[in-house]
Amino acid sequence: MRELLLPRTDQGVLVQLVLVILVVAAVLVLVRRERSLVTLTLGVGLVLIGLMGVRGLH
Repeated sequence: MRELLLPRTDQGVLVQLVLVILVVAAVLVLVRRERSLVTLTLGVGLVLIGLMGVRGLH
């Protein structure tokens, strides 16, 4: 479980990033008719990607 949340290799981080993007895209397709849910989904996705970036810089 720890390796899923905090991968040790660059390849693990890349897989994690691709999974986040795919999940966000899938949710966007499901909620595309409700503007507020689209905004929420994009916001959560960008925060997750931002946290990955901060973790990469640290």
